[in-house]
Amino acid sequence: MAVIHPFNATTPNNETYSRLFLREDELQFGLAAIFEVASALKNLCAQDQAKFDLNWAEAKAIITIGAKADTVLNLGHRLAVTKQAFTKTLRNLEKRKILARIDDPRDKRRKIVSLTELGREIERDFGANMRAALAHAYRNVGADAVYGSDQVLWSIITATPTHKGNKL
Repeated sequence: MAVIHPFNATTPNNETYSRLFLREDELQFGLAAIFEVASALKNLCAQDQAKFDLNWAEAKAIITIGAKADTVLNLGHRLAVTKQAFTKTLRNLEKRKILARIDDPRDKRRKIVSLTELGREIERDFGANMRAALAHAYRNVGADAVYGSDQVLWSIITATPTHKGNKL
């Protein structure tokens, strides 16, 4: 079942659908929808935050590191937080044995941050409700829509100034 954008008078199901422009009201709707999705996902994990005694910064770090272990600097850029704030978050999670920092095999001065076994267990349990909501939405819209939404999200992510070397 395809989800039709409420401002769109045409449907993406026909051969002639190839809009490469959006009106301001459509862009505004898209921004509002992104914020609403973020709020909905944050609300889904609120109970789990209490269960695991995690603040929002720690929760985001666990989900992000669970998706891809990376250097401290790259993770800080991906989460758009200052090095000082991210270091504090990492220290707290490290003390609780949720994550570990290991030497980067390409550069011994850098550290790779990854989840420990305990961290992976927490991430699996903690992220289950959010993953279920995402899987349900993806199943509802179908493969083409999933691919398209992934392309839009990654395009935004890689074009934002918080991601090193990328410019709008």
